[in-house]
Amino acid sequence: MDKMKLAAKAVRGDEEAFLALMDAERHRMSRIAAACLHNESDVLEAIQETVCRAWLKRRDLRQPEFMSTWLVRILLRVCTDELSRRKRQPAYGRVDEQLEQLGAERFGAKGSMDEAEQIAGRLDMDALIESLEPPYREVIQLKYGRDMTLMDIAAALEKPPGTVKTWLHKALKQLRGQLPAPAPRKEEQHGKRS
Repeated sequence: MDKMKLAAKAVRGDEEAFLALMDAERHRMSRIAAACLHNESDVLEAIQETVCRAWLKRRDLRQPEFMSTWLVRILLRVCTDELSRRKRQPAYGRVDEQLEQLGAERFGAKGSMDEAEQIAGRLDMDALIESLEPPYREVIQLKYGRDMTLMDIAAALEKPPGTVKTWLHKALKQLRGQLPAPAPRKEEQHGKRS
């Protein structure tokens, strides 16, 4: 059965259709939540909350063909709520937890310095993205973390495509301004060799 029919049945209260739709959207929602939250347990919690909110509000969806976009919007709100909650928490516990999780996932017993440098770079980039204002951060996360098109992002955020393009441009400009200047290449330092 296609997603349109499942969505129409789900809106009318068919639990099996709703569960089938949630199963079909689970991977997509996981990737979006991971791009926003960077923590596996928070991702799972956000998805669970999204599914609960969607079930409770399913009758409010007027156009079932937009079920996927509607779910992304709910998920983004849940992620924003979680990020707001995190800001109210003391930071020291979260940093230790994240570093421990990164070390266990990526290093295992044997970690190389190259891996450590890559992770440090990734953490620096994540910190830069987190420093952006919420609309800019969301656009960057959806565009590059989720690989969504500008039109999909505009639909998910309920904003005109031009606004999304502007936010993306401003976000990239802010990120470029915060990044350190690249080191000169060997060719540039010693002159070009023939």
